[in-house]
Amino acid sequence: MDVKISIVLPVYNVANYLRKCLDSLVNQTFEDFEVICVNDGSTDLSLGILEGYSLTDSRFKIITQENQGLSGARNTGIQHVQGDYILFVDSDDWLEETALEQLYEHVEGFNSDITMFKFKYYNENSSEFSEGPFTNLEVIDPSFHTGNFYYMDVLDIIFKISHAPFNKLYKTSFLKDMDAQFLYGSYYEDLEFFYKVFLKAKKVSVLPEYLYFYRIRDESISTSGDEGSFDIFNVLETTKQNLIDNDIYDQVKDEWLMFIIVNLKYVYLRLKDNLKDHFIQEMKDKFDEYELGDVVFNENWHYEDRAFYESINVANTYTEFNLCYEKVSYEFLSKHYETLSNVYKNQIDELTAENNRLKEELNGSIKNKFKKIVRS
Repeated sequence: MDVKISIVLPVYNVANYLRKCLDSLVNQTFEDFEVICVNDGSTDLSLGILEGYSLTDSRFKIITQENQGLSGARNTGIQHVQGDYILFVDSDDWLEETALEQLYEHVEGFNSDITMFKFKYYNENSSEFSEGPFTNLEVIDPSFHTGNFYYMDVLDIIFKISHAPFNKLYKTSFLKDMDAQFLYGSYYEDLEFFYKVFLKAKKVSVLPEYLYFYRIRDESISTSGDEGSFDIFNVLETTKQNLIDNDIYDQVKDEWLMFIIVNLKYVYLRLKDNLKDHFIQEMKDKFDEYELGDVVFNENWHYEDRAFYESINVANTYTEFNLCYEKVSYEFLSKHYETLSNVYKNQIDELTAENNRLKEELNGSIKNKFKKIVRS
C-alpha cells in the first residue's frame, strides 16, 4: 500500500508518554500516512499500548525486535517505509494536529529532499514550553523560506542549524538512494546523520511553523551521562571526514573547531563524575587530531566555550578541570564587565559634560533676560 508520509516511531519503555504521542498521530488532519512502530525490546506496557492502537487503526504497523538502541530502531523503520516521505518521531514527543497536512502541502510545492520546520521544547518538570535559535530556525535567513537551497548557500551557519532528525521531513527516495543509515548503537547519531544527508541534499526548504513538541525528561538518553557519551568522539571524527569528502573542511574549519568545543562541553557537563577523568584524557589525546591548536577566537565564541577550551590541556582530573574552567570563566566575565564599566563611565562623563553645557547655556540665557528687564 503506497502512502504519502511514513512516520518512523522507535519505541522503548515509554508507556507513560506513548499515548499522547500516538493520539497526536491519530488526530492528524492529514490521513494518508502510516506509522512504522518499532518496538525495540520494550519490557514495560509499551507493546500492549501499540497493539491497542493497531487493532483500531490499520495505519499503525508494529515491528518487534531485540533492543538495538535508537539508531537501530530508526534503521529498521527506514527499511519498512512505503511512503513518499519519511518523518522521524520520538515516542515521548508529539505533533501539532495539522503538522502532516502543512508539511505535505509545502513539500508538494517545493519538491524538497529535506524540509525543516520549527519545534518547541517541553520541560516535563516545569510543564513549560520554550524555544531557541535551534528550535525556531532563526539562524536561517527568511529569504530562504521562499525556495529551495543547499549547503553551499548556508556555509556560514552550517553548524548553527539544528541537527535533530525529528524536525525534518525527508524524501524517501533521497534517503534510500544514498542508503542513509544512523550510526548503529551510537549516541549522538543524529549529529552524524544530519551532516551526512544535508551535504548530499540538492533541495532543502524551510516551513516556518511550529509542528513538533520535544519532551525533556530526566531519564532520556540525552541527559543520561553514561559511558555512551564517549560516542561523541567517533561522531565528531566521522563528521569531520564528511566535511573533507565534500571539499568544504578548509572553508568551515574555524566554525568547525568551535563546534567541536561546544559539543564536547555539552557532553562533559552532563557526564557522571566517575567518567570525567577519562573524558578529559580523551580530549587531550584528540587535541592534535582535531587540530584544536588551530583555534582562532572571534566575537562568536561564548566565554564559557573559550574557558572550556583553555582548560583542556592544563588539567588531568575533573576536579582540576572544573576549577580551571570556573576560574577562566570568571576572568572572562571580569574583563567583560570591566570593559562595560569603562564604556558606561565614558557615557556618564559625556552626559555629565553635556548636562553642564546645557546648564551654562540656560544660566546665560536667564542672566541676559534679567539684564534686559533691569534696563527697561
